[in-house]
Amino acid sequence: MNYRLVFALTLFASLVLATNAVGASDMEREKTISDAIKDSIIVGDIVALKAGDTEFIGLLNKETDVKLKGSTLILHGMGSNPNAPQVIHPLRDNLAQYGWATLAIQLPILPHDAAINDYIPLIKESMPRIEAALGYLKQNFGNQPCTLVAHSLGAIMAVQFIASKENVACDALVLIGLPTLPSDSDELNSIALLKKIKIPVFDIYGSQDLASVKQLAATRKEILRKNNTLNRQLETQGADHYFSGLDDSLALSIHSWLTSVTQQP
Repeated sequence: MNYRLVFALTLFASLVLATNAVGASDMEREKTISDAIKDSIIVGDIVALKAGDTEFIGLLNKETDVKLKGSTLILHGMGSNPNAPQVIHPLRDNLAQYGWATLAIQLPILPHDAAINDYIPLIKESMPRIEAALGYLKQNFGNQPCTLVAHSLGAIMAVQFIASKENVACDALVLIGLPTLPSDSDELNSIALLKKIKIPVFDIYGSQDLASVKQLAATRKEILRKNNTLNRQLETQGADHYFSGLDDSLALSIHSWLTSVTQQP
């Protein structure tokens, strides 16, 4: 037996498998998160969603005793989940109490030690999930305004998704802590992508936010000003990237803006 040949073939097969795995969500980790949510969820209902052959979960909140104002898709940040205690859970709960049917979904994720650059291929992988989730909202709340609220890496994914659509995918977009990262990748060029978005956009960030969020805030503001008169930018004093301790204030700001833009003639 030619052991060198066997070793070479084995090594080649391993490299092929590794290459094919690049950019693919860690489905085992997704299942672990999904099982944990199913065992512990108190607020909201679990929704089984599908994008192509990929199944993923969403958490739907809808208050039956509050007049429905519309639906809101919520996207989490890097390595997070639809029931994360920072930003996501408070938003899906608080916005539902204001009358927005909220759907927070699981986006593609990687192992815990993955870096932001490792997530670049997953931005495109998230597109079918976002589309499927918006389709679910339109199917169930079709006669109401449909909005999108996204945090951090989820905000980058949202900008990429909306900018790539010729037809309006939703009625308004809220970006929380949108980073601009140094990269030649189109998926991370949030400034260039913002120029393509014509629906109303609300850009929210904290005075203690990440440098990657704050450094081009003025540039984002100028782009938004030119794109749509309904666009707004808000710097929340004292807020960090996760709006720690300011969950109620964040939800109220988003609710107020969404209400104003979706009630326009």
